[in-house]
Amino acid sequence: MWGAVVMIATAASTLVPHTGSSGGDDAAADHPASDQRRKKRGEWVYTFPVSGPNVFYPRDHLDYPAADLTGCRQLVRAPISGVIHTVRDIDKWDAKVDEPGTRGGLTITLHGDDFVRYYFSHLGRLMVKPGQRVASGQKIGTVGTSGNARVTLCHLHFGVSRICPMSEQNVRRGEIWPQPYLDAWKQGVNLSPNREVQRVTKKTPTACIEAAAAQRRGGDS
Repeated sequence: MWGAVVMIATAASTLVPHTGSSGGDDAAADHPASDQRRKKRGEWVYTFPVSGPNVFYPRDHLDYPAADLTGCRQLVRAPISGVIHTVRDIDKWDAKVDEPGTRGGLTITLHGDDFVRYYFSHLGRLMVKPGQRVASGQKIGTVGTSGNARVTLCHLHFGVSRICPMSEQNVRRGEIWPQPYLDAWKQGVNLSPNREVQRVTKKTPTACIEAAAAQRRGGDS
């Protein structure tokens, strides 16, 4: 789908009391979703993506929007129901080469039911497979040191973006700042990034195509 950008369904970012998991050890959230249908807007439930106490994430991130969450070896959970799109289960990063597309190490990409893409990298353990449907709050991995986190700090890179036809790194790594949404989810509030992702998509409609072209020139994703 190269002639057009993936359409994002219209949905308002609303503050709704959260009735789902907020990142704790809710046993019900540990199991795969029995409901295999896509959740509608009124059913979207958001979960803070790292379990455990004292999880910290700075308000900034290098030169593009994303969040790095601490919590080494703690559980990573799906922030919303959706389908696992891609899983990289081999850490290809080589410090001598430092290829940008491999810096994330072990990664997971989730296409949320809110028509938003969520990207997790530097994982330690992977608990899902491509094509698998997951529930909000379901375990998908652990915070680790794969990729260049081997030489930095154990953390989870969390990126939020539009859904593109390909898994091009320059978009999937993060288009909007996740911090306001992480703050809300941590407090048990269902604040959706859908509307902000729509605005970014309308403002830069060719971003997917441009990022894919840059990736082909630069190598691995």
